[in-house]
Amino acid sequence: MNVQKKVLQIDYAILFCLSLLIFVLPIAHTATIRSFALFIPAGLLVSRYYLAKDFLWIKTSFELPFMAFLIAATASLMTSVDSLESLKEIKGELLTPILLFYISYFAVKKDSNGILLTRVLFIGSLVFSIASFYALHMHGGSLFEATYRAGGLRDPGGGEVAGLYHTMVIPFLFWGMFYFRKASQRLALSVLFAINLVGLHITFTRAAYLALAVQAILAGILLFRKRRWILGSITFLVIFLTVFAYTENKLIRGQDNLNKMPSLEEYLKMPPEETQKRYSADLGAGHRLAMWKTAVEEISKNPFYPHGYSRFLFGKAVRTAHNKHFIRPQTHNTFIGVTFELGIQGLVVFLWMIGAFAWVCWRYWVTAKEDMPQYFSASLITMMAGYWVNNFFGSFDGDDSKLLFMMLLGIGMAVMHKLPKEKSIDKKV
Repeated sequence: MNVQKKVLQIDYAILFCLSLLIFVLPIAHTATIRSFALFIPAGLLVSRYYLAKDFLWIKTSFELPFMAFLIAATASLMTSVDSLESLKEIKGELLTPILLFYISYFAVKKDSNGILLTRVLFIGSLVFSIASFYALHMHGGSLFEATYRAGGLRDPGGGEVAGLYHTMVIPFLFWGMFYFRKASQRLALSVLFAINLVGLHITFTRAAYLALAVQAILAGILLFRKRRWILGSITFLVIFLTVFAYTENKLIRGQDNLNKMPSLEEYLKMPPEETQKRYSADLGAGHRLAMWKTAVEEISKNPFYPHGYSRFLFGKAVRTAHNKHFIRPQTHNTFIGVTFELGIQGLVVFLWMIGAFAWVCWRYWVTAKEDMPQYFSASLITMMAGYWVNNFFGSFDGDDSKLLFMMLLGIGMAVMHKLPKEKSIDKKV
C-alpha cells in the first residue's frame, strides 16, 4: 500500500472518530466513547503527518491567549483550596479542550470535511430532540406549562444543558438556510431548525430563552449589515411577536416572580442569607443571587487572590454553617467563577481569550468572499453570543459543552483561516 493511500485512510479514520465525537458529546454516560473518539484522532494525526511529511503550522490568533490562560490557571495551584482538584481541572477542562480545538483544526483538510461534521451535528440534534419529545410524552409533560423540563439524552433534570446544546446548534441551522445553495438542503435545514426550536422550548430554561433572544437580535443585526433589510426586519418582527406571545401566555417558567427581584440597591445591601430566604420561593433566583453575592464578597477581600482553577472549589472555599443550605459547589456564573478561581488578572485573560474568538470570527465574516467561510463565521459569532449568555447564569464552560464549543471553533477556523492560507501558499509555490 503506497503512502498516499495510507494517508487517505487515516484521514477517513480521523473524520469518522470526530463524527462519532460530535454526535455523542451531548449524550450522558458516553465518557468512554468520547475518550476514544478524542484521543485516537490525536495519535492518527501524528501518524498521518509522519507518513506524509506535509505538516505545516498555520497559527491562529489564539495561541497567546491560550498560553496566558494556562499560565494563570497553573499559577493558581500555589494558592488553591484543593491543588489536586485544580490540577485535574487544568487537564480535563483546559488542556483537553485546547487539544480538541487543534485536532479539529488540522483534521479538516477541505470545506467538505467541515460540512460533513456539521451534518453529523445536525443529525445528532434531531436524535436529541426526538428523545426530548418522547421523554416529555412519557412524563405527561405539557408544551405550555413547565410540568416537566425535557433534557433530551441527558440525565433526568438536564434541561439547562439541553437548552445550551440547542442554542449551540440552532445558529448553524439558521445560517445554513442562507449559505447552502440547494433547495433540498434549505428545506431540510428549515425542518431541523423548527424541531430544535421546539426542543429548546420544552426545556423551559429561562437562560436558554434569553440566549436565543440575544442570538436572534445579533442575527438581525448581521443581516442588516449585509443589507438584507427585509430578512433583518422579519427577524426583529419575529422576536417581538415571540416575546409578546411568551409573556402574555406566561410560558416563561416562574414568570410572575421575575417582578419580585430585588433592586440593585437592595441587592447590594442585603446579606446573601437574606437574599436566598426572600427570593428563592416559587422558582425564584434567590439561590443564584445569594451565591453570586457570596462570591463577590469573597473576591472583594482580595481581588487578585486566586482560590484555585476549578469550577468545584467555590463551595469548598466559602461554605459555612450559615450558608450551607444554598451554597452549591459552583458559582452558577462562569465570569464570577473565573474571577473567584483566578483573580481579576485571570478574568482579564479570560475576556481577552473569548474576545479573540469573537474578533477573529467577525473579521472573517466581514472580509470573506466565499460562502463557506462566511457561513462558519456567522454561525460561530451567533453561537458564541448564546453560549456566553448561558454562562452568565451557570457554570457551563466545561465538560461536553466546552468540548463542543472548542470543536466547532476548530472546524470553523480550519475553513475560515487554515484552508485559505494553505491555498495561498500553494499558489506561491
